[in-house]
Amino acid sequence: MERIYKTWGQRIKLHEDDLSEVCYLSLNPHQRCSYHSHDSKSNFFFVIEGKLIVKTQWGGVALGPNEFFTVHPPDLHEFQTGETPTKIIEIAFVKLNPEDINRENVGGPI
Repeated sequence: MERIYKTWGQRIKLHEDDLSEVCYLSLNPHQRCSYHSHDSKSNFFFVIEGKLIVKTQWGGVALGPNEFFTVHPPDLHEFQTGETPTKIIEIAFVKLNPEDINRENVGGPI
């Protein structure tokens, strides 16, 4: 498990592969991450404890325990915390492209 310290708290990476990343975030009160976007990565935020505000270019949503929200690319977004420490699970994933196939020939009868 990789532990990363940020100004807003800490991120503990629980899982990572080519398509996804699962992290446990322990967020300090009255903090926010940078306002940013991703080209292909979605972010799923699930609140375990505390309050999380997720702001996007389209507005914001306040989340409490057992609530979740997903931000899809290329939407700008940031998260903010309230007056108490906040614990969340963040799952980052890329969308599977069913058209991702490079055919060398056409299938059919032999």
